[in-house]
Amino acid sequence: MMGWLDIFEYIPTWTWLIILTVVLLYIYGTNGHGALEKMGIPGPKPRIFFGNILDFKHLGLVEQTEEWKKQYGPVYGLYFGREPSLVINDLDILKEVLVKDFQHFTDRRVSVARAYVEKGVFFQGGADWKRIRNIITPTFSSGKLKLMIGNINKCGGLLSDNLVTKAKKGETVDVKRYFGAYTMDVIATTAFGLDIDSQTNPDEPLVHNARKLFAETRLASTAMLISMVFPFLKPLLKLLDVGFFPAGPVNFFVRSIKAMIEQRKTEDEATRSQRTDFLQLLLKAESEEINDEKVSNGTQTKAIKRLTLEEIIGQAFLFFIAGYETTANTLHFVAYNLAKNPEVQEKVIKEIEAHVGDREPTYDDINKLTYMEQVIMETLRINPPVVMVNRKSSEDVSFKGIHIPRDTTVMIPIYSVQHDPLNYENPEEFRPERFDPATRKESNPVTFLSFGYGPRLCIGMRLAMVETKIALVYALRKIRFVKCSETPEKLEYNNVGLLSPKVPIIVAVDLVNQS
Repeated sequence: MMGWLDIFEYIPTWTWLIILTVVLLYIYGTNGHGALEKMGIPGPKPRIFFGNILDFKHLGLVEQTEEWKKQYGPVYGLYFGREPSLVINDLDILKEVLVKDFQHFTDRRVSVARAYVEKGVFFQGGADWKRIRNIITPTFSSGKLKLMIGNINKCGGLLSDNLVTKAKKGETVDVKRYFGAYTMDVIATTAFGLDIDSQTNPDEPLVHNARKLFAETRLASTAMLISMVFPFLKPLLKLLDVGFFPAGPVNFFVRSIKAMIEQRKTEDEATRSQRTDFLQLLLKAESEEINDEKVSNGTQTKAIKRLTLEEIIGQAFLFFIAGYETTANTLHFVAYNLAKNPEVQEKVIKEIEAHVGDREPTYDDINKLTYMEQVIMETLRINPPVVMVNRKSSEDVSFKGIHIPRDTTVMIPIYSVQHDPLNYENPEEFRPERFDPATRKESNPVTFLSFGYGPRLCIGMRLAMVETKIALVYALRKIRFVKCSETPEKLEYNNVGLLSPKVPIIVAVDLVNQS
């Protein structure tokens, strides 16, 4: 009778190699998938290699995270590849992560970022993040914004003219296209001192490459997927310069920024002193001595490592992509909400008439538009440009009985927090009054995270608000946003990237009766 050992002898070597390979791949693909269960954290079952990444393909990031929150509660776990992550909706824990215990959650976990792009303050961590933020923060002061507002007004005037032209023709408007051109012009002038007029020149190289940054997402998604499933390949992806943004547009911007920096080095002091754009402020800040923080025996001054060329380019690039795409996104969602809520739109218009009238708005005028700001904030609550961000723990910590091991990723679900009925009554309803300063101070500030919260609060928040308000001032003095047959009653969102509707938002624009 043939025994088991005799049977094994008849199995070819190549068969054993296949079996061994399959076993090793299974071990690799599921390694770590028991971590959340050991921590007592509920969550969906992960798949080999991919974890829960593929689960987003069907419903998308927004709807899928909402489903999981209903199923598993305010704190649950996911696997991005083999890496466990905690999704935190609990406001007390979020406040610990973002503010109270910030020293243990300073850094983000970045999957793939290209050279130069990764030098932006959003992606930096530790001492480099603190140094860079300290250097660039003064460039967003109210004094600096006042110097930029004249150029922003010019862009607003052109936006108004273009919308009036569409209204006179009785044509509907793809609002993202028009607001995207406006924010492109604003960022070109405030960041780089360029007058490109993308609103009438859509084929300008800067405009063309900027659109490609956000249009070519397939390669970016593939690169992120590879880095999650096979994290050991990250150095190779970096060596090959594969990242979230496509190589062509990134290389165009890097070359352009380098050329601008070299050109400015040849300018005389008088010319440089007249420039008020972000790039010039960066170059000026980089060349000045910086004061250190206060110490026990007073304030001391010492040399601090300055920005490298790569870091200057990284900040300029980040400023561009943040100021262009996210602000355009916000504006086109505002237009959608105003079209659906004409009574809110009329209230905004009356505020503009009361505080600005027909004159060119000043920085002080803009700050008086408090109801308009409530409309913008409510839009950002319902339609946050970034639906989820993360932090990485640097030490073992525990909050409310939940243990977070060192090097664990904590996911902060901005969209879910801002749509939670425990945080906002009837969260799908558009109610700007939620952000009335008289009542807002009673609310938990962690319930609104569109600009972040704590030390890593969005550094360009005030500029974004000024840019948005000026666009609305110029637009609403001449036209009204109105629903039409092409305006969706309910928005459905794309699965990846910044929050964006699956189909463009189309509205009608009616001329204001000037009689």
